[in-house]
Amino acid sequence: MKKLYLLPLLFLQVLTSCKDGEDDPTPQLEPQIPSVSFNFRLDPQPEGTEEYELVVSQKDGEVLLDTVIAARTEHTLKVKSADTKFDVTTIYSNPADSKHAIRTYVQVNPDNWHIDERISRTVWSETVPATITYANIPYDGDTRFAAKQNTGTTFSWPYSTGSLRVSYSRLLPTDLTYLLVPSLGKYIFAEVTSPETHVDFSNAITAEARKYTWPTGVTNRASVLLGYTKAGDYSKTMILYLQNRRPEDTYDVLFPTTVIEEFESILNYTDADGYRHNYVKSGTTVPTEMPFIPKSDFTVTKSEANDFQIQFAENKPTTYTMLWESGELNASWRIFASPEETGFKPEDFLENLSAVFLEGKNLGGFALKNLISQKAEGYSHQSINDYNNTPEAYLRKELREYRGITKTF
Repeated sequence: MKKLYLLPLLFLQVLTSCKDGEDDPTPQLEPQIPSVSFNFRLDPQPEGTEEYELVVSQKDGEVLLDTVIAARTEHTLKVKSADTKFDVTTIYSNPADSKHAIRTYVQVNPDNWHIDERISRTVWSETVPATITYANIPYDGDTRFAAKQNTGTTFSWPYSTGSLRVSYSRLLPTDLTYLLVPSLGKYIFAEVTSPETHVDFSNAITAEARKYTWPTGVTNRASVLLGYTKAGDYSKTMILYLQNRRPEDTYDVLFPTTVIEEFESILNYTDADGYRHNYVKSGTTVPTEMPFIPKSDFTVTKSEANDFQIQFAENKPTTYTMLWESGELNASWRIFASPEETGFKPEDFLENLSAVFLEGKNLGGFALKNLISQKAEGYSHQSINDYNNTPEAYLRKELREYRGITKTF
């Protein structure tokens, strides 16, 4: 009879054992922090700067990477973080004057960045002195002359001859020159292949004019027009028009309708609050209107060394750049931020980095010198910094239109 009760007893023990196992806590694995890799390169302006310090930190201030690396070399670097954007700071010292150059990009992904401080679209070529004599031309003190690589020009108007002599440095082996006489509204292009060239201005062509609607009350208006004889080739720039607008002018810019394949229009003014506006637009034509705004898109409400605050208008910029300087540290510090960042504590930020190049230095005394906002349709804070730090894109002038507004402190 005892055997009859043995099986139920064993079955009950098995059930109890299974139930107890279900209640045992399962060991929890610690979360794995992902690795973020990026390629990075910095080419400092001073020739003698051979290395710089790179510090990468999180938004919460935690320093993820602090390394001293060679300048003008691409580096593959890695940090462990769940974040995808970081605060990226570079520091180097100019051997010539021991001045520190600090740069901080706030909340960016710096992958494949190449920061080239010496980048230039202009390619300088050999020149020699040359003289051009223009016949059948009236005197006009506002006459404009340009060449493909113009480094200095001298005008001479011989009395009662109806001629003009222009001495300049011509590009070898062949140069192209441009002369505009505003009082006539006419221009002429001339190819120059020898030390002495003669041009008959009777063959000049009528220029086209643009007049813009400027915001009320603005001052210090200026118009600049650059030209390129081959679209997409920015190695040689011709200054087609350069003038502070005079009240008597019925136009804001005069320009040629031939030869030039691409234009770059630059228009400036100071608004009623003292902010300097700069509007740039590139294209195969000169714009008939520009998207001017009457007031700045930002207002700085606090500019103390450790308490910076900024407010933005409804039409926010894409990004903004601050320049801080410290005589005590002998340093200039550029900070690149998005409009999402409306507050910053410069001294605390720098102290928290504990940078090797700034060890033992007085990090106080920073003062805000200027702030520049930039608006570019279709760009974000990240993509506009990608553009500025990708030499190939910058040299192609992929950013075709933008505005910048500057406040000087």
